[in-house]
Amino acid sequence: MSKIQLYNRKSKTVEEEIVFEKQFIDFFYGNKFGLFLTDLILKKAFVSKILGMRENLSSSKKRIKPFIEKYKINTDEILEPLESFKTFNEFFTRKLIPSAREVDMNKNILISPADARLLAYKIEKNTVIPVKGLRFTLNELIGDESVSKNYNKGTCLVFRLAPVDYHRFIYIDNGTHEEIKQLGKDFHSVNPLALKNKFPVFQKNYREYCVLKTANFGDVIHVDVGALGVGKIIQNNREKSSFLKGEEKGYFEFGASTIILIFKPSMVRMDKDIIDFSKKGIETIVKCGSSIGEKKTV
Repeated sequence: MSKIQLYNRKSKTVEEEIVFEKQFIDFFYGNKFGLFLTDLILKKAFVSKILGMRENLSSSKKRIKPFIEKYKINTDEILEPLESFKTFNEFFTRKLIPSAREVDMNKNILISPADARLLAYKIEKNTVIPVKGLRFTLNELIGDESVSKNYNKGTCLVFRLAPVDYHRFIYIDNGTHEEIKQLGKDFHSVNPLALKNKFPVFQKNYREYCVLKTANFGDVIHVDVGALGVGKIIQNNREKSSFLKGEEKGYFEFGASTIILIFKPSMVRMDKDIIDFSKKGIETIVKCGSSIGEKKTV
């Protein structure tokens, strides 16, 4: 398996990701036979449902402490005591103490909706063209050309949540949204190796989206993408709703996941380090609520 490089904003260094279930990913996405089985069986919804159900069994609790130790999870941030979690999924969807993720409330600052690995892309001819991996059109992503046509030459942000990340996500600004829509049925991994092998992850995976009508960044398409092992995408407000910056939008149950944000042209200016490393195909580690860019005023 190719190494996954990440830019750490805190240490200002490039590091290698510790891949969750590396042998599993290597087999199913790293050789021809594994790729055949992936396309034939692994991507099916029932497989991810079974994997998700396994993490809700009481026997899954024994995996919590080894997981914490292997991936160096900061337990000081966790709101509830470890012994209170009855299953691995309860731990996976854990809440954090309020001070663990401070939200930048400056109205002109764009914040990350989640703990994630971030890539930023420009949109040309209604198509997102990554440096590495799979290209896709906005119409393929949301299935509505009447909406997607308004975002050509805008900005696409792809936030990849690895299983080791905090899996609750928030709204990026004040605003409103209509009913959340559902698309797709596959559950491919969102690991970069799956994208490298041209699996149509963002076009075919199960996903939920809405247009956020925000106070400071215009209309923003927000897409929550299910992935291999994701038991459910939990939305706190599936119907028409108003929201506040930093308010929890929802969370992913067990498995890696992705959030995609699409901005119209001339709405955001991304931080330089994120742009520079995205051009190299290197994801930047970002934290929920932290600054990743600003409102474009000129």
